[in-house]
Amino acid sequence: MSRRIALWLGIVLLALAGALVMLPARWLMRALPAHWPLDIVAAHGTIWSGSASLAIGNGSNQRTLPDPLRWHWSFGNGPQLHIEHPWFSTPLIVAPTLAGVKISSQTLRLPAQSLATLDARIAALEPAGQIVLNWPSLILGTQARPVGTPLLNAEWRAAGSSLTPIRPIGHYRVELRQAAGGAAALVLDTAEGPLMLTGEGLLDARGHFHFDGRAYADPAAGSTVQAALADILNALGPRRNDQTLLQYR
Repeated sequence: MSRRIALWLGIVLLALAGALVMLPARWLMRALPAHWPLDIVAAHGTIWSGSASLAIGNGSNQRTLPDPLRWHWSFGNGPQLHIEHPWFSTPLIVAPTLAGVKISSQTLRLPAQSLATLDARIAALEPAGQIVLNWPSLILGTQARPVGTPLLNAEWRAAGSSLTPIRPIGHYRVELRQAAGGAAALVLDTAEGPLMLTGEGLLDARGHFHFDGRAYADPAAGSTVQAALADILNALGPRRNDQTLLQYR
């Protein structure tokens, strides 16, 4: 009887494995939460090897990426999901481990127009330039990372806006580090440029984001440059003492 049960169990497992291999990639379109600023608008192939067109942002700010994301699984060195996109410097590798899910280090380059999907105020700037994101190899799991662990570095290089003829308006950096209680602390600063952006924020463990910062024209810039930045400062938020308050909740 035990041999017959084992035989039937093997047949069932083979059938399940075959079904999983053939699951259509479009099933992934139902997997992402509705409130995420990421959506799968089209998918082809299977969940084991396929491609999908992605959109970032919410509501009227949502934009579909021009190139599809492609993926496939490999099992030579254990199960690994390989994800490719022209914006990635190398394939992104996601692998299950005993400690959690390991994500490989990566450099991601994308046009600054993508920033318009984050907030209507940023969309009003019609941003230009290039965004460069870097993150180290990370394990996403239940084990807490030490406070201060680097999570992400981002740069807005050769930043520009349709609201001013000044080019560039600046070079900006964002650093994301591990904070206490599963939160992540964010710091924004200006590397160079006449438009100064500074601020600090916190992304808590439940995904709520709070940010307080300032935007202002460099006092060392001439009066002509400062006047040319006025439309940007007005679009970003309320003014106080010749500075724009940057508040996001």
